[in-house]
Amino acid sequence: MSLLATLALAASGAASGAVLPHCSWDKPGVNPFMGDVVAAVDRYTDIPVATRERLKERMKKRDYDELVSIQRDGIKGKAQYGADIRDMHFGANNVCKTVSRAKWTQKAEERGLVYCEENQCILVPTVCRNVSRINRVPARAAAPGGAQNVASSAQDMVEPQAPLDMEPTGAGPLSTPNAPGSFAQVAGGGSGLDGLPGATPGGGSFIPGGVGPGTGPGVGPIVTPSLPPGTVTPPVVPPVVPGIPEPETWALMLGGLLAVGMMARRRKSA
Repeated sequence: MSLLATLALAASGAASGAVLPHCSWDKPGVNPFMGDVVAAVDRYTDIPVATRERLKERMKKRDYDELVSIQRDGIKGKAQYGADIRDMHFGANNVCKTVSRAKWTQKAEERGLVYCEENQCILVPTVCRNVSRINRVPARAAAPGGAQNVASSAQDMVEPQAPLDMEPTGAGPLSTPNAPGSFAQVAGGGSGLDGLPGATPGGGSFIPGGVGPGTGPGVGPIVTPSLPPGTVTPPVVPPVVPGIPEPETWALMLGGLLAVGMMARRRKSA
């Protein structure tokens, strides 16, 4: 084989990406898919072309079926899904045929967007954009005697999901959480009360109020101002109330006045 043919085959393999039989998805987000999320659907050649086109069109519009919870032992959503994840894209353009989550903890959880057309479902985890495939389990018929499947009843209790507030997934690296201008950099603030998160020392004291909003009359939390540091509060001295004179005191006062008057009169006559 000539050198040019060898280089052409190597370039073709790099463009199509490697296909691995099995991968362990231990740390979601560590090796995200860096290619075009929408175009990755075309690698699933077993899906009919018309179905792939509908899936790609919906992915461009972010018209997903639902936002599911990816856990170690299953995928939970309003619909029922199989626990297996397969054909996962990662890196530049590589694919893992089967993916294991056996090393996840029981409480580990990731979110993912699901797009389904004619029982062909695409899963796009929001943490790493690793385009993958999952199976949606058909709804079972109602059991005789009014009995109901436990899993079905649990799914019926799921509250309606609000639309996911995020941009459609596309090509390129994920944003760095601590990058300048990111939410982690600009978020801040607090309550501004001592003893509470975000408090400023010396800003005052917190006194719980009465009944909260919507539950009846009352007042909310009250903030009492505090004096500047180093200020000494002077003691409060009660006012002095003069006593009421006794009758003997009045008699002595009148006697003294009479004596003074008599002495003044004698001096004038002399």
